[in-house]
Amino acid sequence: MGGLAKGMRDRWQRIIQSWNENKLPVNKLNLLERLDYHRELSSQLEWQANPGDRPIRIAYTQNGVPTAALIAESDIVDTKLYWVTCKSLEEAHYLLAIINSDALYEAAMPFMNKGQFGARDLHKHLWKLPIPEFNAGDLGHQVVAEAGAWAAQEAAERLAELREKHGEKLTVTIARREMRKWLRNSRVGAVVESAVEDLLGWPEGAT
Repeated sequence: MGGLAKGMRDRWQRIIQSWNENKLPVNKLNLLERLDYHRELSSQLEWQANPGDRPIRIAYTQNGVPTAALIAESDIVDTKLYWVTCKSLEEAHYLLAIINSDALYEAAMPFMNKGQFGARDLHKHLWKLPIPEFNAGDLGHQVVAEAGAWAAQEAAERLAELREKHGEKLTVTIARREMRKWLRNSRVGAVVESAVEDLLGWPEGAT
């Protein structure tokens, strides 16, 4: 174990040296400061050490068609994703159903800049939409959460099928595309869309 720790320290020092030798002169950040830019790393480590009353996280993509998923406690989210904490699994499924719906994408499009292939760069624009805070006592919220839980269960099965089919060739891009295609054409996807639209009145009432 001691040899492994020494090897890791030596490798880290070589990485630091390479960073210092190759970064632009105007860049005053050391490597650790760059890795923790805007506290994107330390804030996650602090949450992992003390999640408080929000022990569950979901992550969603910053660009393209909004796509969200549950993430494990130990996972670290990179710069291409945003993460949100939830008080319960029920609340997480509620948000997953909304964020993965076509209704949200259509409602968020006016806030997103346009690229060659349509609206992109979701960032935090989805929070400009009237998404109610989850209330476990609200029947409409319960319906959305249950639809999200059902979708999450079937999505896990579908992802396992994709992994078996593609093996190591399964990339994030392929998985994301195939999962969204499956959701749009599945019975559970239709249930999610109906539940979200019934709750929020989208897309007409969102913008």
